[in-house]
Amino acid sequence: MGTDWKKSKLAARILCGWLGMMSLLAALLCLLACGPAMLGGSSVGMGDLLAGQLSGSVYYQEKMAELFYNCSLLAAGGAAGDGTPLTAGQNTQLRSQARDALNNDSGALSSGQVLFAVLPDSESGVSYSNTDFALWEDGRVAAPLGYSVALASTSGSSWGNRALLAAYTRLLTSQTVHPSAEGLENAVVVLAVQDGAGPWLPGFVGEGLRQVETLRPHLILFLSGCALALGCGVVCLGWRRRALPARAWAAALAGRIWLEAKLLVWVVGLFCLWAWQAAYVPGALWTALPVLLWPLVWLTSVDLRFNGAGVFRCSLLARLAGLARGSWRAQPWQRRVAGPAVLCWLAPVVMVPMLWLMFFTCYWAAPGLVLFALVLGHLAALAILLAGLALQLRFCRDAGRLTGTLHTLRSEGAAQPLHFKPSAPLHEAAEDLNALREGIDAAVEQQRRADRMKMELLTNVSHDLKTPLTSIINYADLLCAEPLEGAAADYAKVIQRKAARLKHMVQDVFDLSKAASGSLPLSPEAIDLSKLIRQTLADMDEAIAASPLTFRTTLAPEAWVLADGERMYRVFQNLFSNALRYSLAGSRVYVDLSVENGQAVARVKNVAGYEMEFDPAEITERFVRGDPSRTGEGSGLGLSIAKSFTEACGGTLEVRVDADLFCVQVALPLTEKPAPAEAGSESGPSEACEAAPL
Repeated sequence: MGTDWKKSKLAARILCGWLGMMSLLAALLCLLACGPAMLGGSSVGMGDLLAGQLSGSVYYQEKMAELFYNCSLLAAGGAAGDGTPLTAGQNTQLRSQARDALNNDSGALSSGQVLFAVLPDSESGVSYSNTDFALWEDGRVAAPLGYSVALASTSGSSWGNRALLAAYTRLLTSQTVHPSAEGLENAVVVLAVQDGAGPWLPGFVGEGLRQVETLRPHLILFLSGCALALGCGVVCLGWRRRALPARAWAAALAGRIWLEAKLLVWVVGLFCLWAWQAAYVPGALWTALPVLLWPLVWLTSVDLRFNGAGVFRCSLLARLAGLARGSWRAQPWQRRVAGPAVLCWLAPVVMVPMLWLMFFTCYWAAPGLVLFALVLGHLAALAILLAGLALQLRFCRDAGRLTGTLHTLRSEGAAQPLHFKPSAPLHEAAEDLNALREGIDAAVEQQRRADRMKMELLTNVSHDLKTPLTSIINYADLLCAEPLEGAAADYAKVIQRKAARLKHMVQDVFDLSKAASGSLPLSPEAIDLSKLIRQTLADMDEAIAASPLTFRTTLAPEAWVLADGERMYRVFQNLFSNALRYSLAGSRVYVDLSVENGQAVARVKNVAGYEMEFDPAEITERFVRGDPSRTGEGSGLGLSIAKSFTEACGGTLEVRVDADLFCVQVALPLTEKPAPAEAGSESGPSEACEAAPL
């Protein structure tokens, strides 16, 4: 979880950097594309542009400023830049020029998109307007329904939309002639613009609306990009320590991608960029694709910086070249397969383009000969391709026979010899497999012979040992029956006890050897493991009562398993004897039996009377004892016999050690409970208890 959390932090650092740079690129592209027109001419114009209002268009502002300027000149005349009034002739000429400028605007004014009214002073008594509606009446400015007053000049002061007033102020600073201040005191100028005009209308109003629709998304993208770039820059500055690990992690991920895939992504991205620009997509969306290419640029630079030449090694061509080199330098059969295959597949790839190049370049000189050469070349390429396909199919057939022989040899232990033609690529591999098969057969036969000899040796040695051992036991019994006194009686008892122990040890070794070789005779039957454990404890009651230990049992009511009752009796007898022999005096021995996951699981747990420093996996080996002092009478065969008998009955025996707690777990698969008649007639466990030696 810690590693995943660390990777998520690195990914967040990379995404934050990408977002910041992409936002900055988008803002710069919008600024370069639209320039000052996107900023609305002033802060007020920028606000109107963000709100989607017509007054946010710089083009519309300039046109309205020119209209207002000409209307003001027409109403009040002009004055020089220093405030000096012009002469009557100059004013007449200036007003004529202003009137001509208003009349020449055949778009917005003539179509009624913009209404204007110029009311000069009462002395001249001349008014100018393009509407019959009284825009100025009773000392008030009014506009007809569907229009709004944009600019007005009354009592010598100008008022209206602030963005238009700012544009008008900028216009006045660039002019050498201003409207006469004295004439404007009594003059009235009103400009009203139609509400709800669309960008399809002619004139500067429609053009202004089109400019608003175009520039508004650019401005929103510009401001959003600047804000996001600033925020991401602050975050990246706080995460500056993660920058290098993030680049290294991204380079490691990019290094796993083939070079051909990276080049394909680049080709697709550049093609989309070219198609995007060729289609001339309007609006701010044209900046999206160049901005989205930034992650590719960043990943490519990081990949080249950290991976270096490894970028070119991780490619399909490099892999193919490596396979070709490996095939050529490896086994002879690989060279014999790879060489013709590459030539047969590469020749048509080269021949077909060359034939078509010849067709397009030489067809006009000799059409018949070129067509004949084209057809003949294609037939030759097809023949080479079919020959390569035949070689591949032949190799696949031989490989299938070889792998089939290997599978048969693995599953059955024996297989028929495999023979290929000397010219076949896998001829030498088949000969090696035949030699290996012969060696396996010889090894198996030798092992079988050794097992047979071992069993014969064990049988003969056991028989030879039992005859004198029986005589020793009989004479020891006779000797103990004689009225001996003193040390002689003790010596006779020792001989009797040691002879009995030797007899049991010989029998244990014999049984263990038969179990290890798989020749142990078994009589599997359905037995109640709970009843078997109870009978075993009952038969060992005297030994348990004489020991300083306390046995605690928790047994399931029934647990029917399919096993040999005599062998399983011997298993639990050895486990209980092991607990009696090696447990700490005064401790408890716990015997549990439960049904878990379709198995009868019995556990015998006791506290050892010595420090257990052995490996639990080795304690079940032959002649391995847990007590290294070897002062007791144990032979080291009890757990080994228990494990061998349990596995012979289809179960498992596992030893666990936890500090001083020693636990042996025996697990056997459950079986169905036999019918009552069969259960009543069987006496396997009880007979096993009676027959098994203590």
